[in-house]
Amino acid sequence: MPLKLTLAPEEKIIVNGAVLTNAGSPATLTVLNQAQILRGKDILTEQDATSPATRVYYVVQCAYLFADHAADYLKAAASFLDDYATAAPSGAPIVSKIKQQLADGTVYQALRSAKKLLAHEKEVLAHVSHAAPTRL
Repeated sequence: MPLKLTLAPEEKIIVNGAVLTNAGSPATLTVLNQAQILRGKDILTEQDATSPATRVYYVVQCAYLFADHAADYLKAAASFLDDYATAAPSGAPIVSKIKQQLADGTVYQALRSAKKLLAHEKEVLAHVSHAAPTRL
């Protein structure tokens, strides 16, 4: 089944590791075969991978986009997922789901689940920042 993408002017996408930018008016593309595609809003740069959940998302993203190096990225993902589960046990169900999806080879689904991990981390950090300080 073809995938139809409508790109806004200057919107970026990654197709099989190549970064493409729509240089003109809104454009509609139809992808007729299997390809690894990420829209600009879903792309996380290495420089932005600064928290436990963003590091998970970044390496899963790389495993999805760069199949030639997926084994290295998946190894890093396993380590980052373990670290996340240790630091935030309430995220264990999401971590478990991502690990299962990676084991099943459904890397794009794992990437979608990693977005849920980003939301979980944001929620946990919001709770921590609103907590009353303790007295010494």
